[in-house]
Amino acid sequence: MATIACDRCGFEGDKELFRHIGNVMCCGPLVFKKCPKCNEPVICDRQEMRGEIEDTARQVSCQVEDAVENGDFDLAKKVLGELYQLNQTLNIDSIDDYIRQTRRRINKLRAAS
Repeated sequence: MATIACDRCGFEGDKELFRHIGNVMCCGPLVFKKCPKCNEPVICDRQEMRGEIEDTARQVSCQVEDAVENGDFDLAKKVLGELYQLNQTLNIDSIDDYIRQTRRRINKLRAAS
């Protein structure tokens, strides 16, 4: 698990403890996260977290496939939404293609049932 250290108070913890505040610049790799201890902003490099986000995207796509296979189309669409959010950071065209194709497949399967 990736950890973040606050440069103000020295608190160090899992990156999930630090709430996302926003981007440092509109389209750069740096983001602000809020320290859970002192509530001050901490600058993080989104690129350093990319590998973990990619792993999570793979896990989420497996959840989508499991939901589709089990006929739980509402869950599949919900999890596709999570994958879409992850891809806002990754910006991988093949993930966008997968989301579009899977939504179409779900709609066809739903119509056929």
